[in-house]
Amino acid sequence: MRTTRFTCYENAGYTAFLHFVSEKFAMTVSLKDCALVKLFHKNNDCAPVALQKFRTLKDMKKGVGPMTVQGLLKMIQKFEKTGSFAVQSGRGRKRIDSTVVEVATAVQEESSGGVQPCSEREIARTLDRPVRSVHKILRNILHCYPYKISHVQELFPSDLPARETFALEFLARMELDNEWPWKILWIDEAHFHLTGYVNTQNCRILATENPLETQPVPLHPAKVTVWCGFTASLIIGPYFFEETGALGPVTVTVTGQRYECLLRNHVIPDLQQRGCVDRIIFMQDGAPPHIANPVKQLLKRHFGNARIISRHFPTAWPSRSPDLNPCDFWLWGYLKDVAFSTPIAHSAELKARIAQHILNVTPETLRSVVEHAVSRFQLVAENGGQHIEHVFHQSREV
Repeated sequence: MRTTRFTCYENAGYTAFLHFVSEKFAMTVSLKDCALVKLFHKNNDCAPVALQKFRTLKDMKKGVGPMTVQGLLKMIQKFEKTGSFAVQSGRGRKRIDSTVVEVATAVQEESSGGVQPCSEREIARTLDRPVRSVHKILRNILHCYPYKISHVQELFPSDLPARETFALEFLARMELDNEWPWKILWIDEAHFHLTGYVNTQNCRILATENPLETQPVPLHPAKVTVWCGFTASLIIGPYFFEETGALGPVTVTVTGQRYECLLRNHVIPDLQQRGCVDRIIFMQDGAPPHIANPVKQLLKRHFGNARIISRHFPTAWPSRSPDLNPCDFWLWGYLKDVAFSTPIAHSAELKARIAQHILNVTPETLRSVVEHAVSRFQLVAENGGQHIEHVFHQSREV
């Protein structure tokens, strides 16, 4: 015989038990459930007999409703365990508002310490919630979206006042001479690796099966080092740092001697041929080859101190500021995107593509880029020399 906590009741106490059950169920269960529980205990805790008599009382067909034997036993077990048919506290699906609060709290806690891992899966594991539920809450209710981290040049404390001072001087010169920014020759060098690159973070191959695709990467990939300069109306170059070897042109390291040779034999003659060397303002960053003594002497002879922006000159270019040089924040990225749009077989083809795409740059584009550079100097002045890339990200989102 089934043993329950109700088996202790004898016939003398049976009426009291029925009264207890009636009161207990009065506000929590239906009359049908009350009747089933009474019939179950009245018939020696036999579920089949209780169901049969219930059907007879209700004039129901044999074997039809109101529940199965197992369903009745489960209902009785629940009452014996909890004393109620009500849903237990903490059981069942949580209210959506409480889950939202938990997710929002988790995001705040994981992000409060700076740049830390805070993914949907991490939050789901922490809260023991389905990833899909966390995803819906983040996107549809909290309006949280995934954003990429921007890599910027590290700035030292001493760099901030130098950047701010240069930006203020730049803007002050503009007030005296509106044409001053358009006469600056922005120059720089960059490496172009022959193999290009694949960003495995967002590059995916669609296939029915994993193709196990790989990209061989040489230990020392072939590269070309290119120099280029431009103003708001003209572009000079490209010139490549290379020497002739036994197997043809070989890329060489930029040194002060090679840089001075490039300026003396190519850049300055090109400017003279265009008839603009007397009005050009020569800008360069503070890389060691740029401030070698022969280079400084050559620049002074052709431009004078007043038309040179460089380290070791009255108007010094601020250190660690590629975000202010149009070659860095526009030209090199643009050239790499278009040059590597299709695979390149050898360095000669790479150099030809670079030269062709430089020729395709229009004066309108150059003017627009320099105007954008002016807006960057304004932002640097307004933000005390701090990084400004986040400002452009916010403006693009708006």
